[in-house]
Amino acid sequence: MKLRNFKYVATNAEGRTVKGRIEAINRNVSLKYLQTKNYTVSSLVEYSNLWAKLNQVTIGSTLPTKQLIFFLKQLGSLLDAGVNLLSAIELLALQQESKFQRKLYFELYQNLYNGLSFSKALAKRPKEFPNMLAQMIEIGEISGDVSGTVGQMADYYEKQMKISSGIRSAMRMPLIYLGAAIVIAIGMLTFVFPNITTLFLSFEGAKLPWITQFFIDAGSFIAHYALYIFGISGLLVVVLILLNRYSKPVHLALTVFTLKLPIIGKLVQMSNQILIANSLAQMLSNGINSIKALQTIKSLVRNVVYKDLITKTLKYIEDGRPFSKAFEESSFIDPIMAKMIATGEKTAELPMLMKNLSNYYNGISELRVEQIKSAIQPLLLIVVYVIVGVMIIAIIMPMLSLGSQI
Repeated sequence: MKLRNFKYVATNAEGRTVKGRIEAINRNVSLKYLQTKNYTVSSLVEYSNLWAKLNQVTIGSTLPTKQLIFFLKQLGSLLDAGVNLLSAIELLALQQESKFQRKLYFELYQNLYNGLSFSKALAKRPKEFPNMLAQMIEIGEISGDVSGTVGQMADYYEKQMKISSGIRSAMRMPLIYLGAAIVIAIGMLTFVFPNITTLFLSFEGAKLPWITQFFIDAGSFIAHYALYIFGISGLLVVVLILLNRYSKPVHLALTVFTLKLPIIGKLVQMSNQILIANSLAQMLSNGINSIKALQTIKSLVRNVVYKDLITKTLKYIEDGRPFSKAFEESSFIDPIMAKMIATGEKTAELPMLMKNLSNYYNGISELRVEQIKSAIQPLLLIVVYVIVGVMIIAIIMPMLSLGSQI
């Protein structure tokens, strides 16, 4: 569905004449949207040019997770208030300031108007509406509780976003501290230590301490070969990124290496396990069978190690082996999770136990992230202080040495 471009002249609520441009799927939608802004339209003319066409090009998803949650919460509230689905989608579309989100919602509206079910309409835009959401809405349509399902999915994505944001925040701090330490070190090597050399050359027979001489030599090396150093480093980074993206063995090796890192690895493991636990709990408790649930989760998981784990689990189930077997064999799965799945299989209470596991992980995730932050930050500050402290000592020592040599 393409957006059409219109120029309008209207009168606002204060009686002033306003002019502007608007993108919508047709003339009637443009008029409805302008009316929601309390505009009285006197002229609405369609136009087309190259810039207008280029301005409609989008890359990737037009609905970030935060906006998806907001959409689901608004939709759930409207449905709970007794507004029918078609009218609710139209109302939400008319409220959107973003032309791309307005277009997306009107696509949903058009598909629903043409007779498609809500789940099928969502499934036509997988970049914006995950496969899991479409499947859960389909279950809600069968059970007759679409509004309840929409509310559940809003809560689910909100929890996932909160956990992911906390984990990203915990991983961001080490990079900031280390980056600061590197910038300080390079700055001192480039601008401070060369001045010490100039000072000492004015004193005949003065000798620099070895630690100061080391930093001066390092700074001189960086200054003379900076182009080669940064060029080769940049080239290596680009090669590594390309290999990680296009070479499966390299990507797998780097992923496993990341998962084995002392602190960052634990955060990545926790993030993926929470995603699997929450998704399984949500789907199994709503009647989706384990095979279909795992196939859906496989499309949600981005980490190749956990994607392979889901593939292995599906193969085990097809071969008649226990659901929990692949989880028990993985070194990147919390033993509690593997045992809970095994217990659920034996007692035929897997949906309930997965829900309990999901609640457990959601409960401890914030605590774990805070614990990791509390442990990382002091250590990294010590590293920064040590680097800066050693350099300051290397600056002070020549002053003391110079006093004794004069």
